[in-house]
Amino acid sequence: MKKIILSVFALVLTGCASNGSDGNTAKNDDGYRCEKVYTISSNIPKKICNTRAQREEIEKQSKEGLRDIQSSVGDPFGG
Repeated sequence: MKKIILSVFALVLTGCASNGSDGNTAKNDDGYRCEKVYTISSNIPKKICNTRAQREEIEKQSKEGLRDIQSSVGDPFGG
């Protein structure tokens, strides 16, 4: 589950990294946004549409998942 959340978060960040000048981003005033996101294993983009609230929830869950993974690793030096 954590890997899925982190993957989605990575996809969202990858989509947000584009400046939208190439026509890959559609934006609406109510926070609804669609983006074409390219995955590592494919040259065919996926269209991901979500609202501002959904993006914030995905970001929150991704940060919590990352924090959980980092805290479960413990001390890398075994001290």
